[in-house]
Amino acid sequence: MNAPQNMRPSAAADYLGVSQSHLAKLRMEQNRHKGPAFSKVAGCVVYRRADLDAWLEANVVQAA
Repeated sequence: MNAPQNMRPSAAADYLGVSQSHLAKLRMEQNRHKGPAFSKVAGCVVYRRADLDAWLEANVVQAA
């Protein structure tokens, strides 16, 4: 997949294979430690592809 370096929540959700609602819940203050890092630029949420990839890698579950 040729994803852009920076993504808004809709594109980030598609990239991760989760819903926009799930990403929004992970951005809530009490859940931020569970979700991928994000930035706010002029009030808009932006995800860096590198942060999304790092979050995916950190959440790999090894088979038994």
